[in-house]
Amino acid sequence: MPRISADPRARRSREAALAAATELLVEGGPERVTHAAVAERAGVGRATVYRHWPDVQSLLLDALATDARPLLRLGDGSVREQFVAHLQREIEWLNHSVSASVIATVIERAERDERVRRIREGMFGRADEQLEALLAAAVQRGELSSGVEEDARELVARILGPLLFQRFMLGMRLDDDMVTRTVDAALAPWVPGS
Repeated sequence: MPRISADPRARRSREAALAAATELLVEGGPERVTHAAVAERAGVGRATVYRHWPDVQSLLLDALATDARPLLRLGDGSVREQFVAHLQREIEWLNHSVSASVIATVIERAERDERVRRIREGMFGRADEQLEALLAAAVQRGELSSGVEEDARELVARILGPLLFQRFMLGMRLDDDMVTRTVDAALAPWVPGS
């Protein structure tokens, strides 16, 4: 990742270039993200873009990392309420066209590029240890049945899989009710008495 300057003008030009790169990514995929196109869209000189990102791959990686976000982030409290609340906050981003471009590019490029694989892990899977601890705490509280903590990845797949399929494969717009139903269906096997 390139070094970020303390100069406010350099920061502004970098932010404008990243915003332009994201717009180009959304409009036409990663092939549209070039130094020349970003410079023109951002209203900055091509040399400025090269100064921040000496190659197109680093520019694309920064654009992806800027817009990629962890899709499951939990705090303390009821696991169900945390899943529902966090995902309901993410609906706006998931319903925006930028999410489709970012997720598709991350999935495709992660197959060949370790740096993009790290972005993918940050979006979908790096929270395993934290999630396992939160699930273990939910078991201790009696909220979930024992064994759920060993199936953290499966739980994530049961929650994100249907939502991402509905949004990106079926073209549906996600809403709060979809999130709640999906979370409840995913947690059902581990809810005591179900």
